[in-house]
Amino acid sequence: MAAKKTESVTIKWHGTAGIEQAHALRDELLAAFKNNKILLDISEVEDIDITGVQLIVSAKKEAQKSNKEFFIIGKIPDVIVEFISASSISLEEYALPEGEEIG
Repeated sequence: MAAKKTESVTIKWHGTAGIEQAHALRDELLAAFKNNKILLDISEVEDIDITGVQLIVSAKKEAQKSNKEFFIIGKIPDVIVEFISASSISLEEYALPEGEEIG
């Protein structure tokens, strides 16, 4: 019997990920949960606030609760690293493990 292939979806955020975009970003993440593996590319985010970070953290928690996979792919922009450096949050732990295939 062949192994079931994991269905995955990649979401790419651009520009600003903040309070003003929260509903659209949240809806995009929620729709992605129809898949078993959600990949979030934030490499082109130029600005983020706590709402954007909370969406990422919530998506990871929801994935764990739903027995799904959630990973950040691509380089985490310096602006995000700097924003969260003062907190105990590390998005590095959400990154797709090196060498693991997408899909």
